[in-house]
Amino acid sequence: MPRTIADGQQAPAPGVNTFPIVQRLVSEIVTVSDEEILAAMALARRELHLTLEPSGATGLAALLQGRVSGERPGVVLTGGNVDPQMSTGLR
Repeated sequence: MPRTIADGQQAPAPGVNTFPIVQRLVSEIVTVSDEEILAAMALARRELHLTLEPSGATGLAALLQGRVSGERPGVVLTGGNVDPQMSTGLR
């Protein structure tokens, strides 16, 4: 399995409860790099004054990279699992 800073998204298999929901409601999945995640975390900290965890910044990273389609996309931002050393190094 590839390593990523978004460790919350490194599950070996989809969740039993969530996978059927994703199958029914999700029409597209995109990926982002660790560098793009870090850039999104930095932007959120600098511009929004939010400290995001890497997994919680992936949607913002995809949006910033122009990989999200649709007229009014929704992006969930989370910050409950942040390494303090990582978050203080963001500029």
